[in-house]
Amino acid sequence: MSLRPGDARCFWGHSADAAAILAERTRWMTETPERYLRVLPEGVEAVNEAIAFMRAQQDGAACSPAQAAVELEPDWIVLAGDAERQHPVVGGAVIFPSSWALEEKVGHPLHVVHAPVPGLQSSLGTQISTFLQRLAPQAAWERENWGLSADPSLNHHPAIAIRRLGGDATLATTWLRLERQFLTRLFATQAILFGIRVSNHRLDDLAALPAVAARLARALATMSEEVARYKGLHEARGPLISALESVS
Repeated sequence: MSLRPGDARCFWGHSADAAAILAERTRWMTETPERYLRVLPEGVEAVNEAIAFMRAQQDGAACSPAQAAVELEPDWIVLAGDAERQHPVVGGAVIFPSSWALEEKVGHPLHVVHAPVPGLQSSLGTQISTFLQRLAPQAAWERENWGLSADPSLNHHPAIAIRRLGGDATLATTWLRLERQFLTRLFATQAILFGIRVSNHRLDDLAALPAVAARLARALATMSEEVARYKGLHEARGPLISALESVS
């Protein structure tokens, strides 16, 4: 899982790109709010506590879920603290998803949410469940997840047409899509808050950094075909490995 101690104020605070990111979030929430914001009746109390926690990291006052969706840069999801029900998703605001839809996940337990990811439940399902059961209130943890894309836009909702990686992929036309993820347990409701902060980095810029090209090439080369297809990398993987190896 590659978890490390997190910094809540840094994660939820405003970045240097806040104005552009918040404008983008407002745009999508104005156009199709039902696609990006969901709160189940059973999740109202937990979502309100989550919003109060997130806004406190900015020294801001609590607000409505719709306001939190456009006033916080990261996406956020609230899971019920109930381990017997396997932590169902009870609410969230996900405006910059990586090819998945919040409306299809809300109400479902975590193992169902993770089901489309090849091998995740079989390799890490028990470890994830154990970690969440032991997660202490207010303790902050972070990790990274990544993918590659031909489209540097932040919103990759399945309903939106984006450019796909193909056999013509180059380092200059491919972006590393990095997800910085945050986890904590809320004190009063015992719900779990999961945050996702997305950023894009062009591969030719990254490959210029010492040892990065070799690490990316190795990660692509050792990725299973099933995972490569899930991530949409199966056609681009060979050309990108060759390009990265020529740089390294």
